[in-house]
Amino acid sequence: MASTGLDSFTNPAEIGAMYPGVGAETAMVGILVALWVGWHIFQIHQEESEYREAVKLYREVGMERAMHHATGAIATEDEVKIQN
Repeated sequence: MASTGLDSFTNPAEIGAMYPGVGAETAMVGILVALWVGWHIFQIHQEESEYREAVKLYREVGMERAMHHATGAIATEDEVKIQN
């Protein structure tokens, strides 16, 4: 079992911090900020990719057909006419 080396708590001012990772707070904050910024960069790339795919689809089949699908498939011309 690990020991702190303290025999009593008569002078708490001299004890200092007693938790795991004392002194590593700055490094941990730096790592977390880097992960946070990296996550945002990853999300921006993913969303931009989805946006470009959607724009490509809209240009290929037209906005009207692309926006009128309920099952994930592109609506046919007849389906668009029925819904309008």
